[in-house]
Amino acid sequence: MLSYQHAFHAGNHADVVKHLCWMGVLNSLKKKDKPFTLYDSHAGAGTYNLKDDMSAKNQEFLTGISALANVTPSADLLREYLALCNTFMSESCYPGSPAISVAEKRSDDVLHLMELHPAEHSKLEQNIKALRVKNVRLHKRDGYEGLRALTPPKPNRGAILIDPPYERASEYNDVLKGVKDVFKRWQQAQIVVWYPLLSARAGAKHGASEKMLEQLTELGRPCFKAEICIAENEHDAGMYGSGVLVINPPWQLDQQLSCALLEAVEHMGPLASTNLTWLNKDA
Repeated sequence: MLSYQHAFHAGNHADVVKHLCWMGVLNSLKKKDKPFTLYDSHAGAGTYNLKDDMSAKNQEFLTGISALANVTPSADLLREYLALCNTFMSESCYPGSPAISVAEKRSDDVLHLMELHPAEHSKLEQNIKALRVKNVRLHKRDGYEGLRALTPPKPNRGAILIDPPYERASEYNDVLKGVKDVFKRWQQAQIVVWYPLLSARAGAKHGASEKMLEQLTELGRPCFKAEICIAENEHDAGMYGSGVLVINPPWQLDQQLSCALLEAVEHMGPLASTNLTWLNKDA
């Protein structure tokens, strides 16, 4: 099934938690002079015009990035994220994870972007070409197959963002298998997995993220989860929030991300809240 297009949800609360975390990972990697490799398994279109028909249909960005537009943040990570977003928002665009990676990586760092959806891949090609950056590889392929084929990198430094649409209930198992496959070859991988928090209205997918987190935690790697909720978990709430699981997280990312999220949710509605919880402290 290849129906999902992220433009309908660009800049929403899920993007805020996901992209704040991803920027924190990239900041940590850049502390050393050695080059690194990034992998984005479900890259999407790269950038999103918030005035086009898809983004304007649901206007989810209004309770996400737009709610933070006039904030002067004190948290360093939130300040960096908003500064980057503002360069795109001035043209009514939102940067997806590929654009964030392109903006943050150095010239010697390598970025692999994988997107199987034909329309999304075509947009990704156009948007990345417009950014004119070295060492970006685009792949029209399944993200998990790409991770198996392209890892581990040389030198052995880098991070993976896994951000599937979870249209099918089976995609939660796909994530688990994909992460297991990576660790068979690349023990040091820093992995960020985004997941939705769904109410009972979601049927078979209700509770699937929580089960997936339990299974990923059982792999025994150091990991924490960070979440934003924007509504009560009531039967008809739908996606009431989302989060990221960070496996093999860099030092102090938990503190940096927690500070940024606590400040962000103050501006994202009366029901907005956040939490960060360590699931495994030690390997």
